[in-house]
Amino acid sequence: MLPLSQSSGYAVLAMSCLEDPGGKPTLVVDVAARTGFPRPYLSKMIHKLAKVGLVLAKRGNKGGVVLALAAKEITLDLIAEAVDGSEWRNQCLLGFKECSDERACPAHTFWKSERDHIHRCLKDISLEEIRAFEQQSRTWRLADALPEKKLKPKPRKAAKPAGAKAPARKPAAAKATAKKA
Repeated sequence: MLPLSQSSGYAVLAMSCLEDPGGKPTLVVDVAARTGFPRPYLSKMIHKLAKVGLVLAKRGNKGGVVLALAAKEITLDLIAEAVDGSEWRNQCLLGFKECSDERACPAHTFWKSERDHIHRCLKDISLEEIRAFEQQSRTWRLADALPEKKLKPKPRKAAKPAGAKAPARKPAAAKATAKKA
C-alpha cells in the first residue's frame, strides 16, 4: 500500500509544468495537454493548491497559473499535504481503523518507522528536482521518438535477364494520334 494518493502524484507532475513566481502564467488547458490529465480534474486540483498558497491562479486575458513560491522552496510533503491532508501519515499499513501505539497491529512498529522515513524523504525532495527530472525524461522521450536519419541505398531496378527484349517504343507520330483519339 502506498501512503500517498495518485492525486498527489498528479499534483506534483502538474506543478512541475508551472513557472516560478514572476514567470509566464501557464493555462490549465496547456498543463492538461502536457500531462494528459483531464482538464476539469486538473482545474479542481489547481483550485485546491491555490487555496493553500502553493500556486497563484489568475482568470481572464493573460491569466493562467504560476507557482506561489520558487520550485526549490516547494517540497513534496507540502504538495502531498495540500492534496491528501496529513492523515496519510497515521494510516495503518494493513488498513485497520484502530491501529495506534496503544493498540498496535502486527505491522505497526515497522510501518510507523517507514512512514516517518518517507515523510523525511518527501521533505528533502523539492519541486525543482522533479522539474529537472521531468525535463530530462522529456528530452529522452523526444530523442527516442525522433527517427534516426539513416541513409538507405536507393532501390535498384531489377536487372533484365540476358536475352530479354526491350519493350517496343511507339514512334512520336503514333503517340500524337493516340492523344487525339
